[in-house]
Order: sequence, then structure tokens, then C-alpha cells
Amino acid sequence: MVDRMEISKPIEIKDNSIERIAFDLMEKISQSESYYNLDEQKQKNPREYFLKLYNQCYKVVDYKNVDIDKLLGE
Repeated sequence: MVDRMEISKPIEIKDNSIERIAFDLMEKISQSESYYNLDEQKQKNPREYFLKLYNQCYKVVDYKNVDIDKLLGE
């Protein structure tokens, strides 16, 4: 198991990249969940919440072998 992470070059997130669109989607979902008081998981463990939400958004945006029902059931 790796106990440290190194980044050797700058991270670029371009406006039309899959990463940027997934990030924007994650922000919108997070804001909506907060507005409707559906963010109890975010309050318990915000890091896990955002990483899991970003991962789900990335899969949806990238749309490779995505099973939406499975993502929503997680």
C-alpha cells in the first residue's frame, strides 16, 4: 500500500474535459442535496462523500459501462 502521493507536473482541468464536467456536476448535486437537507453523509464524512460523489459523476460523464441503477443504489 502506498502511504504517500507525489505529483510530478501541474494538474490541468480544462473547461470541456470529462474531469471538469464531472466536477461541476458534483458541485451541483452537492448543493442540491444541501438545499433539500439530504447531505447527512456529507456531514459525517465529507472527504468520503465528495470522493464517492465525484467518482459517480465521472463514471456518468465518461459513460463507459455505466449502470445508472447500480450507481443510484450505492
